[in-house]
Amino acid sequence: MTRNVREVLASVRPLLGGTAAFVAGNSLLGIVLPLRMEAAGYPVALTGAIMAAYYLGLAFGGLRGKRVILRIGHIRAFAVFAALAAATTLAYATISHPAVWVFLRIVNGFCVAGLTATIESWLNTKSSNKTRGRILGFYMLTFYLAMAFGQTLVNLTDVGAPDLFMLSASLIVLSLVPVAMTKLGEPNLSESQVLNVKDLYSASPVGMVGAGVAGLMVGSFYALGAVFASRIGLSVSEAALFMSVVVLGGLVFQLPMGVLADRYDRRIVISVTLLVVGITWGLLAGVIASGLPFFALLIMTLGFGGAMSSIYPLCVAETFDRLERRYYVAASGRLLMIYSISATFGPLLASALMSIYGPPSFLMFESAVALLYAVFVLVRILQEPSLPVDKREKYVPLPDAAPIAMGLDPRADLDSEGEDGRA
Repeated sequence: MTRNVREVLASVRPLLGGTAAFVAGNSLLGIVLPLRMEAAGYPVALTGAIMAAYYLGLAFGGLRGKRVILRIGHIRAFAVFAALAAATTLAYATISHPAVWVFLRIVNGFCVAGLTATIESWLNTKSSNKTRGRILGFYMLTFYLAMAFGQTLVNLTDVGAPDLFMLSASLIVLSLVPVAMTKLGEPNLSESQVLNVKDLYSASPVGMVGAGVAGLMVGSFYALGAVFASRIGLSVSEAALFMSVVVLGGLVFQLPMGVLADRYDRRIVISVTLLVVGITWGLLAGVIASGLPFFALLIMTLGFGGAMSSIYPLCVAETFDRLERRYYVAASGRLLMIYSISATFGPLLASALMSIYGPPSFLMFESAVALLYAVFVLVRILQEPSLPVDKREKYVPLPDAAPIAMGLDPRADLDSEGEDGRA
């Protein structure tokens, strides 16, 4: 068993190394920018708009990035995406105009979508039916740990200095080294079945709406969480730890959430989780102004990160439960698009509230979104019976910061279909 794990890990180590480098660099950039804008006195609404542009680029990259890969090949496409991402990262230090930063954030999002799609399709060609789940697990672990590590690098120097931009760009460029040295064939990115939004909603209202909810919560939190931390009096190091704990919560809670989701009705798991988070986060908004021990805040943040990060993979599982297997890849693409569009609007809405009502409204926004969706799911539970366990697909964790790991999802393996179109 240990030998098999080592063999699987050895076969994908260069690709995981590339993933760790560019995720860490992009994560560092994601926390430096809002803290830098906060230190410069940017209005929170402007900060939200600039940070939201990243998700617009992510959505565009999900649509067009594959064409770049198919046109010039995987190694050259990865090099283009990495070089462009590094160049735009360095540009932040030289050009500080908000309109330029919006454009740069769009380019960053597009490049991250392309980098992730390239890595994941490569990992998919290196996996078999037996190893795909393990490779996805290694990928998830690498993704979350690199993201948390990248955020802690903000403590190395002053956020107002250009050094952190240089470090972020260096990490992104270094991702080229292991990937360029990889000796793998060209992955297959053939087109899949088409599934329109109307049919997707008819099949799984909970899954489709939930993808939008996940985008609202994740997009607003990663865009403005550091600004919120700064405005409640946390230092740069405390803000970095605050954000990193959210990421680690997403990693730690994947396994227990998966066990619950495979054992009980996924909609009940979703609704109960978000009810608890919504109520707790709402109560926290009421006491944050009067002061709260930092350790207590981190504990609550850990739980929030775990719940928030579980929404998207739970919604994907719920959607797949109600579709034929041949539509899985198409459904995943639609869910990603809904997620990315919602993640673009999330920071805009949250920053508008913060600019009017102050930092507690950031928590109230997250709480309200969670509670409203929980109520929607409960209504759907009353209207539609649950599926029996043998009709459900297995829960598979997916990264919430860039949830496009469909190529590695074992559920989408068309070669393992049964006569009913399911595994």
